[in-house]
Amino acid sequence: MRRLVALFNPGLPPRVWLLQLGVLVNFLGNGMVAPFLVIYLHFGRGIPLGFAGAAVALGGITAVTSGLVAGSLTDRLGSRNILVAAMVCNAAAYLLYTRVTVSWEAFAVGLLVGVGTGSYGPSSQNLTASMVPIESRAVAFAQNRVTAIIGLGAGALIGGLLARKGLDGYLQLLTLDAVTFLAFAVIALLLPSGRVRAPAQAGGYAGVIRDRPFVRLVGVNIALVAAGIAPMLVLLPAYAKVQAHVGETTIGAIYAINTLTIVVAQLPISRLTRGRSRMRVLRLAALIWVGSWLVCLGAGASRSSTVAAALIVVAAATNALGECMYTAIMIPTAAALAPDHLRGRYLGAMGLAWQGGFLIGPSIGGVVLGVFPPALPLVCAAGCLVAALGTAAVDRTLAEGLRRSPFPAAA
Repeated sequence: MRRLVALFNPGLPPRVWLLQLGVLVNFLGNGMVAPFLVIYLHFGRGIPLGFAGAAVALGGITAVTSGLVAGSLTDRLGSRNILVAAMVCNAAAYLLYTRVTVSWEAFAVGLLVGVGTGSYGPSSQNLTASMVPIESRAVAFAQNRVTAIIGLGAGALIGGLLARKGLDGYLQLLTLDAVTFLAFAVIALLLPSGRVRAPAQAGGYAGVIRDRPFVRLVGVNIALVAAGIAPMLVLLPAYAKVQAHVGETTIGAIYAINTLTIVVAQLPISRLTRGRSRMRVLRLAALIWVGSWLVCLGAGASRSSTVAAALIVVAAATNALGECMYTAIMIPTAAALAPDHLRGRYLGAMGLAWQGGFLIGPSIGGVVLGVFPPALPLVCAAGCLVAALGTAAVDRTLAEGLRRSPFPAAA
């Protein structure tokens, strides 16, 4: 029983828990607004549906570039300071959303949202890494993931209640979201700066590009996000409805199961991966995703909507287990490869891979889904298989001391 309890106890220092409070508040606001933002722009402000969706998606462009800039600035100015700036930027953007009345304004605000969103990843990850020893980073990042998902889920419930009030409810949601961003900024100011004194020849992004194992890891990450994570989140609902004839209520339940699986399994899996080969765990995650997409293929071929729904539930749950392994390995490995004075840039490059995967995967997958829906799971499974093979190339170039996840010093 004691060992079971230990699996769910991250053992983090108080200042990391203070950061977790900020993460919870931040994602509570995100969860309140994200499901209803396009609805607000279309039904609340009369912006055509296509333009509303494009305006929200446009933030991905500035998120890609701002992540790289933020990675560099965190190394120079401190990750906490950039995190505070990112939260203030997002607070301003969502307050501006309340003033939007025409399409071009929505596009402009969407670009501003991307600046804050792209800056959040490298700054928060670097701040987390700076506050815990190397052997505790995987668990700390895992706790970040769990906290974020809990915040998103709780926020969605609150958002659903307020959104029923129409335009006034949408405006209340946007204002509350801005307040949560500012609250996180205030909490972050109580944390250490995370600034590291750089040597005379710091290197910059040129030093990141020269790191062959890391560049290969970035390539694997793009493939994993594009084929394993983004399509499951963005395209699976449409595939389930169009090809497997699964209803909307069931699709919502499927994602609830996916989320619950991550919340329950993330910390135990992060602990169980300690001392194991990083790339073997990542390869296993990719192969699990191959299997989950093949199960989705079977669901699409089923003549029974009940059987199809059951198969997609299995696929979503197994995909979540693979995602827990991915979380336990990818960012901690990137942080381990990075010199302290370049860690922000390394994490900025990882943020670029994440955003790039979300641009590439749904774009290609959306075309496939529109032309021949049954092929979507096969394309995604093939991408995950390529990523699994890529982990072997990364493993061959890793230094011996980095090939395995570290145990805590006490162990």
